[in-house]
This record gives sequence, C-alpha cells and structure tokens, in this order.
Amino acid sequence: TDAELEIRPMHEADFGAVRDVTNMAFIAQVETMSGQKRTEPFFADLMAPYRMAADPEGCHVALLDGKVVGANFSILRGTIGFFGPLAVRPDAQGGGIAQALVGEFIRSAEERGGRLLGLETFANSPMHIHLYQKLGFRPSWVGISYRREAWQADLPPDVEIDGALPDLGYVYPGFDATRDALATRATGAGITITCGDGFAVCHLKNTLWADPKLAYVPLIVARDRKTFDTLVQAIDAVAGPAGKTSVATQVPGSAWPTQEALLEHGFRPGGASLRMKRGEQPNYDSGSFYYCDDWH
Repeated sequence: TDAELEIRPMHEADFGAVRDVTNMAFIAQVETMSGQKRTEPFFADLMAPYRMAADPEGCHVALLDGKVVGANFSILRGTIGFFGPLAVRPDAQGGGIAQALVGEFIRSAEERGGRLLGLETFANSPMHIHLYQKLGFRPSWVGISYRREAWQADLPPDVEIDGALPDLGYVYPGFDATRDALATRATGAGITITCGDGFAVCHLKNTLWADPKLAYVPLIVARDRKTFDTLVQAIDAVAGPAGKTSVATQVPGSAWPTQEALLEHGFRPGGASLRMKRGEQPNYDSGSFYYCDDWH
C-alpha cells in the first residue's frame, strides 16, 4: 500500500477499533497455529480502559489512511516495562506495522526510565520470535499461568485493602507498581492488598481475558513465604464474595519457590509463554522473593 503509516498515542475514542483489531488478530493467529476456529472475543472490554489508565503514554495505535490497523499496550512499573497484547489487523500484516509499534514502546519506556523491557509471545511462532529478536529482545525465559478454583477463606487481619504501597525495590531497583494500583482503583477493576512489605493486585473485573468468572491476579510480591501465603488467602477471601469461581496468575519460570508455594495452595500450571527481555539484570526474577507478574 502507498498509504502513509502513522503511529500515535491511543485515545479513548480508539477503544472500539482497538478491541476489534486485537480480537481479530489473535483469533486469526490461533486459528493459523492450531486450526481451531473461534468466534467469541479473547480480550475483556475493560482491557483498553485499564491499560490506558495504567500507562497512557505507553499505549499506541497504528493508522493507515486514518483507520486503526494496529495497537499496542504497555505498562511501566517504574524501571521495568512490558508490552502486549500487540496486534495488527490480518490484512495489514507484513508491512512493518508491528515493528513500528514496538519501536515506539521501546522509545517511550526508555525515555521514562525503563531499564528492563520485556514481553510474552507464542513459543511456537518463529515469526514473532524473529520480530522481537530484531528489536533486541532475547528469548531465554518463560511465563507460566497458574490457576485453580477459588477457595473459601476469611480475610486475614494483617492485610490492608487499597492501602499504601510498600517499597518494592527488593524485586528490582526502581520497581514501582503505583500505576497498577491507581488504575485498578480508578477503573473499578478490583482491589490492591498490602501486607507488610508485600503487595498484590487482584482484578475482580477482568482486564485481560474475557472470562467473567475469573479473578485475575497480575501481581503478587512478597519477601517471604508467610507474607505470600497471607496475600493468597486475602485474594481468596475477596474472590468468592465477588462471584468468582477461579483464580489465575502468571509466574516467571525461574521463580521456583513461588511455583512450589502455588502448588501447595492447590494451583496447577497451565500454558507457558515465551518471555523475551532486553536491558539490565534480565535474571532478576530468580531472586529469593516470591513473585507473580503478568507480562501479557
């Protein structure tokens, strides 16, 4: 096409087009990879409003002839930033749109202090892996989903709901989940839970997958096992009354103590995604702390 490509910040008026393009691209990709046809949407309607609230400077759209043909979301947690879902309308793929969107994410994140950047992608898609390798991301890690039925539990006495955020610099120098917390509250997506210097985000209105019965936990951080256990109990205590029947989170593959703890809490591993990184201290998540994080 001779149409000029424009990459610009996402606006609220783009949400409808972004939702359509993102679902269309992922439905087509999964059908190509698995042969399975899907008609229902992949992503929750609240995804775009939540991501925009969390990181307005990190959400971008691609336009051809003034029409949205691609979109990318990102979140910057202080010095760590990740992007996705990244989508390009199937009939517009192959023209460098995805590369331009990722390039804009890198520029924006690094300009705002990002020191380690990453993503999760399909482990069996050479096209995606090659694209991100060209942009400096290394494919050396995984993210694993963990899920189980929601358990009945009482809210522990030593937690604070929607309270102040502790200093989470023990995860990574400059790590800061303030944007996640503010966006969770501003959009009514769910709650945050503080226990000492541990912290969790629990979404009771889904901000990623279109599953109304799922409590999704994009972040749990704890220095020790006791704090981690308390945070998991608190998540159960709020998920049941909110009508959620299952709880899911995402764990770095190298965070083995966290995975052992989740298994003991009845969680079971699901699918694994390839996690790719560029920047400083890429192996930070193999530390001794307990850590679930969503890089979708």
